[in-house]
Amino acid sequence: MKRIIVFAVMAALMLSACQKKGGNTHPLYTKASSEENVEKAVELYWKYVREARSDRDFPDAAGRFASLLAKNDRFDDMVALGDYLSELKPPPASPMNTMAWALAKNDKSLEKALLFSQLAVSAQRQNTMLPPPADKSEDAWKERQQMLMGYYLDTNGFVHLKLGEPEKALEILLQAREKAEDPDINLHLAQAYLQTGDAEKSLENAIRVRYLTGEANDELQELINQSYTGVHGSNKYIDNYVEGRLLQLKSVEYEKLIEEKINRPAPIFELESLTGGEISLSDYDGKIVILDFWATWCPPCRKELPHLQEAYSHWRSEDVEFLAISTDKEKDKVEPFITENEYTFPVLFNNGTGKDYGVAGIPTLYVIDAHGNIQYKHIGFRPDIIEILDLQIAELKR
Repeated sequence: MKRIIVFAVMAALMLSACQKKGGNTHPLYTKASSEENVEKAVELYWKYVREARSDRDFPDAAGRFASLLAKNDRFDDMVALGDYLSELKPPPASPMNTMAWALAKNDKSLEKALLFSQLAVSAQRQNTMLPPPADKSEDAWKERQQMLMGYYLDTNGFVHLKLGEPEKALEILLQAREKAEDPDINLHLAQAYLQTGDAEKSLENAIRVRYLTGEANDELQELINQSYTGVHGSNKYIDNYVEGRLLQLKSVEYEKLIEEKINRPAPIFELESLTGGEISLSDYDGKIVILDFWATWCPPCRKELPHLQEAYSHWRSEDVEFLAISTDKEKDKVEPFITENEYTFPVLFNNGTGKDYGVAGIPTLYVIDAHGNIQYKHIGFRPDIIEILDLQIAELKR
């Protein structure tokens, strides 16, 4: 389900970009996307995709339709929609990938899942050659396309794993890891390595999943156990070994996160504040500024914001300011969300600033030093973000 959420977030990001171009949304799409009854929504989406193939928002609507089907285990509808979209040249990559992932995850129609994932990868290769939309910088656009390619290759590798083809899966998953850092990719690599007889590399990737997620569910713990036994012959001392490797990973990565600075001037902005008036970055000259791009509809953002509040409460009295820039198109949803969650950090409304900063996806967090230079950047949610920010702020205050 996590990967389906990621695809839904990416689809929503692209929808927002399209809506900013101007023009009206197709009435069937409007009805389908706002319909709470699943059966009625599916019926409306089917009517839309059959009648509105030339609509500007068609790829994004198809993406939302695919996510709806995946979340509700509508496997027959997924196969039918995938077959229908396959007729397009090229088919929209995101919905094809979403359905391939959901089918494979549930061991349904694996041959169709393979076809859909192959079409998604092929379509994404074409997407990487497209120019960026008006609200995205070229660098941010390339970064997003590379990340999506990593996800789509991962899905393709995952399907090959499900089909009992670990060698082919491993080949594809290694390509995916070059494109994106994601726990799912490492998990599938660990599975592929174990199935191809390399328990040592399987264990290495499984422990990295544990490090990135901060936890081990039953599936991951079993994989760690199997890999460790394959390397050491038994599970003796496994807990000590895993904890030791986690500490090593943390030490090495935290050192890199502190030392590898960006040192690029932060674009100046003046944005509308949730509480009224405008706030400029120059208002905080001489202070360290934590700048976070987020949205109310973004699940990873919802996970991150409580950590941001905790860090804000800790650092606000020490010449460190936190600014949360909402990328929501529907601004009226922001204040109730902030009030309900009792967040007290300043909230601003995005007005092209995301493009200036090269935001490729959300959440994206920037650490700006007291001289107005971006020094650190974090994409996506990390459970240890407070600890990382503490180290980076302390480094900049030295």
